[in-house]
Amino acid sequence: MDIIESEKTGSDPDGDLQDRLKDVNITTKTSTHVGWQQEANLGPASAWSKVIPTEDADIASQYQALQYHLFELGYPETVDRTRAPRAAKDAPSEKAVVAVLHNAGKTTSICLEGGRQAPGTMYMILSSSWLSKVPSVINRGLYTLYVHKAVTFHAGGTTYIDEFELPRRVTYLVNYFTHAATEGQKNDGKTIEENLDCPMSTSHNLRDVINDRIWSRSVLHSVGITTPETLAFCYKPKHSLVAVPSNAVIHEYDRKTSPDFVAKEVSTFLQELSENKRKMIIIRQSKRTQTGSSDASVFSIEDLSCIVDAVLKMLNELQDSNSILVEAYIDHLSAGRTEDAKYLWAAPSADVGIRCRAIVCRDFDNTPVCTPLICSMINKNIDIRGEHTVPMSIETAMKTLNIVDETFIWAFQTNMRAHAEAALQSIMDHESKLPVEERAEPGAQTDLIGIDYVFTECNGKVTAVALNIDTHKYITDSAVRDNFNSFADGRVVEQNRTVHPVDKLMEAAGHDISYKDISVRKVSNENKFTCGGLDSMSVRPFVRTVLTRSQYFLMSGKTILALGAGGFSKMSIWTFAEKSGINLVMVDSNPEHSVRDMAHTFICYDISDHTNDRHHAAEIVNLLKQRDIQVDGCLTFWEDAVPLAAMVREILGTRGANVEGALNAKKKSRTQSTLYKKDTPIPHLVMTCQYSSPSFLIREPADIDAVCNQLSYPLMLKLEHGNSAIGVSLVSSAEELRKQHRAITDCLRKEADHPGVGLGHGAEMLVMEYHGGSEHDVDIVIYGNKLVGAFISDNGPTNFPSFTETATTMPSVLPPDRQSQLIVAAFKCCVDVGLSDGVFNVEMKMTARGPKLIEINGRMGGFYLRNWIRRLHGVDLAMSAFMISCDMKPYVPKIQPHERLMGVMVLPSLHSHLVNNNNFRERIHSLKDNGEVLFKMFDDQIEVAEHEEPYGHFGVCGTDPDVCRQKLLALCNELKIECDTYKVSNFVRYFRY
Repeated sequence: MDIIESEKTGSDPDGDLQDRLKDVNITTKTSTHVGWQQEANLGPASAWSKVIPTEDADIASQYQALQYHLFELGYPETVDRTRAPRAAKDAPSEKAVVAVLHNAGKTTSICLEGGRQAPGTMYMILSSSWLSKVPSVINRGLYTLYVHKAVTFHAGGTTYIDEFELPRRVTYLVNYFTHAATEGQKNDGKTIEENLDCPMSTSHNLRDVINDRIWSRSVLHSVGITTPETLAFCYKPKHSLVAVPSNAVIHEYDRKTSPDFVAKEVSTFLQELSENKRKMIIIRQSKRTQTGSSDASVFSIEDLSCIVDAVLKMLNELQDSNSILVEAYIDHLSAGRTEDAKYLWAAPSADVGIRCRAIVCRDFDNTPVCTPLICSMINKNIDIRGEHTVPMSIETAMKTLNIVDETFIWAFQTNMRAHAEAALQSIMDHESKLPVEERAEPGAQTDLIGIDYVFTECNGKVTAVALNIDTHKYITDSAVRDNFNSFADGRVVEQNRTVHPVDKLMEAAGHDISYKDISVRKVSNENKFTCGGLDSMSVRPFVRTVLTRSQYFLMSGKTILALGAGGFSKMSIWTFAEKSGINLVMVDSNPEHSVRDMAHTFICYDISDHTNDRHHAAEIVNLLKQRDIQVDGCLTFWEDAVPLAAMVREILGTRGANVEGALNAKKKSRTQSTLYKKDTPIPHLVMTCQYSSPSFLIREPADIDAVCNQLSYPLMLKLEHGNSAIGVSLVSSAEELRKQHRAITDCLRKEADHPGVGLGHGAEMLVMEYHGGSEHDVDIVIYGNKLVGAFISDNGPTNFPSFTETATTMPSVLPPDRQSQLIVAAFKCCVDVGLSDGVFNVEMKMTARGPKLIEINGRMGGFYLRNWIRRLHGVDLAMSAFMISCDMKPYVPKIQPHERLMGVMVLPSLHSHLVNNNNFRERIHSLKDNGEVLFKMFDDQIEVAEHEEPYGHFGVCGTDPDVCRQKLLALCNELKIECDTYKVSNFVRYFRY
């Protein structure tokens, strides 16, 4: 392929730079010597004819710093595998490749966290010669970035220097080859990121805007964050401000502006500052080419002539779209009296102040997350930047200044985090409206910012004043803080940390206070960054975003064959696929199905007779060939089409559950009998047969006699291929079994009798042992016979004699060991029946002796489950299913839910009169719009039938089962969902810890 060089490269005729690449011994400033065991090949990839760029002058020191970092954190040394390049056959067919243009002290933590969350996806780039750009085959006019060589990161901090026979396509770019990130040493990242087709965090244009102090302060002001009083002279500004701060005076400046005008405005501004008891000012440019405050000058407010001269001099040298700022120097918060100090390590003098940095990441669900604030104690008379200081928590910093009220400290930092997240949200909203030309790169968006604060006193209150926002600079502070925590992890004794202040407040209020009313609800939950340990905590949400955006990038443009469009409840899946850039080739029996308008290709073919699925599979593949359609994957979300999809995959050779596994799952008696035979001892687990139950297929009434002699009553009678609890009943005698069998088979014989419940496969029934206990759904993600994700929901008792689902809560209230049992049982049942790849829904009972399988649905769980799992766990099961069908392992982040959901089904036979009432509908929509309820309809019309399915699901959120139960019952009583024949209070009474 034609390779376009990603940047201009310089030659190294004397070989000096090449010689330095071989020097991998570390010499620190304290003369500590650490010798590595091997030399490292840091030059361009051997198969790639690039010369060493002049920007690589410090590549050896960058590599040395990486080894020092790994060494002191206890990780193994990087292994150089470049002598044996990774062969093309070893390359994953489709996998996230996150190219991190590395700068020491800033990006190592990102790569380590990526190696933990998704091993092998983080590619640290030390030289632009390790990359190449080629014209994109997906987006004309853009380029695809490829990695030829990288330091790859894996689980346990294991790293390798790798070269690749087949270059790896970049799915996300993290660019720290910039002036701002490298203190002006290199800027080749600007050329690398130009016109790329992949996602990236910010671009040169976006950084130019966000790192502009006057623009960033307009954002901060717009969300209620205090900023310094400022006088600004803006020269040829390019970008409109989000909001003009009320304490700022902004003038547009040009070369014709009178010096007298400048002097007058400066004098007036200084007079106002003097009236506000300010003593010092800072003069600086609004933009900078290097990090740090080297462009800032501090003056006494009384030095008017010097200040005016300095401003005029800087204005004469000002570049386009930059500004000169005259701003108040913020007096630092003073320590309390030393004699009143509660701690011996409290501030000894008034010379100490607090500098604070907030790192705010866009999480994978597009919500801002402010990770723990990073504070440092500085000598406020000397160090105005607060760099190279010992990091500490805001609690420790406050207590150092003798502020010891924990309730105040918690409320203060919660408020800071909430406002910091609002700032990133404002930037996200701003960027979502930008035209492509202002964004510069189509895949660019701001996924991480840092905010710099000083603490001061304003009107007798502790106040955080934000100085600016930066996209690169403050990541160093977070990395240092996380490294301190990593060193101490497991080695320090934590005291009085077992109860969160929120829990204290809730307990003190007797849970009378709505959780929504507490300010913590306005800020992201700590689970967003604490789950996963202390290492790289600050960038954990950012890494999730990087990996998630990589996945969506990989899926954009994929062509996927979907069998069975389903009904109203499936439309959200197809809408999601269209928005994600997936080309749907839809096969459905209904020529007028509404999905045909959003499908890339719609093929009308009658697949309702599933007894002839083998023939259908061959015909569908022939139809694809006739249309010259090549697909990347094949799947279904429609229960009845699960075996057919497997048969089509078998012909096409795409990934997914095989035919045997699909048939084993679809036929309930076959599911149980297959698992019943799995009685070989497993050393590391238990035999899968323990989860199965004896069952017998009833093809005709005469088969019932055999059942009576082999099973003990009560028994469950159900359709062999059924779903949604249609035709399910509990029988306690042979006579009742015959009666119920006759009643069901008389009305449920063929597909037309009740479409979509398996009658197209046959009308046989089965009986199986009935187990007491609690019922649960386990939605499980499997790739290559390995567990990728599992999500448990708890179901309440059914409305006997009906077995239709009633109430649900998520996450599970079971003890952790019981939850583990369910996950293992669901996983083993799936893989042992042959479901090796896909997203499946497993229905189980938790008995006194452990889990028992009810049935396996060989597709994604239906009803409300996808929405709930996406909200609580951040995982879209539909995208996971699409990815697996295209032979990609989904990335499933591990986050503990920070809220609880609880809901109840709405049934046509009991609630149709409510649903058809305009007042009820208006009330539901009002509650839903206010975020007080979650309501999902499964059909656009409500019809009462003998064998009914739920019409919809009504749910609430809360902090714990008791809160959710109270809210749900109150609303069910208000809306008349609870009645004498539908006792919601009975359905939810077991939802407790």
